[in-house]
Amino acid sequence: MTPTVVSRLTAAGRSAVAVIGLCGPRAEECIAACFQSATSSRWRVGQVRYGTWRRPHRPTGDSIVGESVVLTPIGETHFEIHGHGGAAAVSRIIDSLVQLGATRVDAATWDRQLSGLQHTSIEPLLAEAAQVLIASTTRPNAAIALQQYRGALLTWTLGWIERLTQQPEALQQPDALQQPDALQQPEALGELKHAAAELWQRRSIGQHLTAPYRVVLAGPPNVGKSSLVNRIVGYGRSITHDEAGTTRDVVDCDTVIAGLPIRLRDTAGIRAGGGVIEREGIRRGAVAIASADLILIVVDPTTIAERAAIETTIAGLTDTADVLRVLNKSDQIANIDFIGGDDPGWIQTIATSLDSEVGTTIERGGRNGGIDGLISAIAQRLRPDPLPEGAPLPINERQSQWIAAIAKSSDATSALRYLHSLRSGADNT
Repeated sequence: MTPTVVSRLTAAGRSAVAVIGLCGPRAEECIAACFQSATSSRWRVGQVRYGTWRRPHRPTGDSIVGESVVLTPIGETHFEIHGHGGAAAVSRIIDSLVQLGATRVDAATWDRQLSGLQHTSIEPLLAEAAQVLIASTTRPNAAIALQQYRGALLTWTLGWIERLTQQPEALQQPDALQQPDALQQPEALGELKHAAAELWQRRSIGQHLTAPYRVVLAGPPNVGKSSLVNRIVGYGRSITHDEAGTTRDVVDCDTVIAGLPIRLRDTAGIRAGGGVIEREGIRRGAVAIASADLILIVVDPTTIAERAAIETTIAGLTDTADVLRVLNKSDQIANIDFIGGDDPGWIQTIATSLDSEVGTTIERGGRNGGIDGLISAIAQRLRPDPLPEGAPLPINERQSQWIAAIAKSSDATSALRYLHSLRSGADNT
């Protein structure tokens, strides 16, 4: 028999709010024994309920005040309890569930339990969100994943199914939607397609909740690309030297900027000629550019004339990546006006390498931003608009494909089928 399990979903330690997950065949029974809702209506999946959590089997006339909590039914046998983040408050809730027969488990066991129930009682959209939540590597990304786990995309999907049909039973009986007569609001199709298109535009955020953004530094040799990488991450990750072509391979370095997981990729300098090893490094750099999310075109005052040729080379490798233009070693400019030094299209930095006992030392400086400005610009280009609180978005390729199909629907019947496929976990193949 499948056990009923309970686990703390938020990190252990002091916090304002803690989230506790309860899942299994006896979950609803345990909730009924401890949770006193502020309203009397029956709960439904994704609907938030406020109430009080009391210990089970309390005697008549018990005067102990319970914990104020928020309950969210995630599935028929899956619930979330949101309460005070203090260790004592969390322990009281979990202990009461254990007293009723639930088994306390760690995050890995909880994840396996959810995976096993994905095709039974737990909504697939929520199971997918749970996988992403566990794999998220930064707090801002985990917060976004948690909103999806709490039902942001599921609520969006169910709301559109019900609106298009004006039939609550259609949420459980998708086969009934094969009858065009069931569609009561065909004028809503245009609104749905527009809403789906907006969701699809957020797909990059969802894709990078678990995978880092790929930021590639490209430019001529010996312009300080490796020094910039070292300055951004705060330590000597890349080898630096005055000899052109020191970087012979793609050097990866993972970091976090403004809560975004980022993989900086330091590439060999783009130039003609060079030895066999250097040419192979340039080829590998081209492969990195082709798969980049953001490219930093780095030049210095002595190579500024090569900018156009480099941009042409990059344009031939990718047409999807955004580009930032960086003028490094800007302290070496004899006459800053010769490139329009105050042009906001350039971020000017000073990154120089000096031999020392601790390795590379990089100086802050430069006009139009400097190193700090470059770091801020990277974050702004990768995620320019903050996601509204509780906003839905696709968090994997399957969801993105179904949302794209909804946005291109030719009729409401097809759109409804796509909505149900999105909800059910079906592959779009």
